[in-house]
Amino acid sequence: MSDSCQTDELSMTDDLVGEEAPDALPSVAELKKEINKSDKDTRGRGEAFYDEFAIFSVKNERSYVHLRGLSAHYRHKGMWSYFIAFLMLLMIAFQSALLGMVGSGLWSFEKYTWLLPGLLVQNLAQVIGLAVFVVKALFKEIGSE
Repeated sequence: MSDSCQTDELSMTDDLVGEEAPDALPSVAELKKEINKSDKDTRGRGEAFYDEFAIFSVKNERSYVHLRGLSAHYRHKGMWSYFIAFLMLLMIAFQSALLGMVGSGLWSFEKYTWLLPGLLVQNLAQVIGLAVFVVKALFKEIGSE
């Protein structure tokens, strides 16, 4: 029984001698060819990565600059709105003081009956005009500029 097993094993190894074994190592020429092909692929992928990274970084830099611009824009809007609110306060205070002094009799415009209505209308028109400017200029969406 052992003789028949040895004979079967010998016949199997004889069959593999003519063919290349599945675990055989590649030749030096095949390895060099594979390395050269791999280097070309790696260089191509590296250049593609560099190009993609450059596009991505420029895109993000532009987004960052836009964000900083928006921040500065809204900061300046805030400063202007305080200035305009102060200006409107002064105009309304002037109109109130003028009406108070005329109403109390400290100032008399009997000779100039046209002056008081003119001042009041002009000041009121300036306050309304300033309010319209504020609404149209300061509170407008940035995309519509």
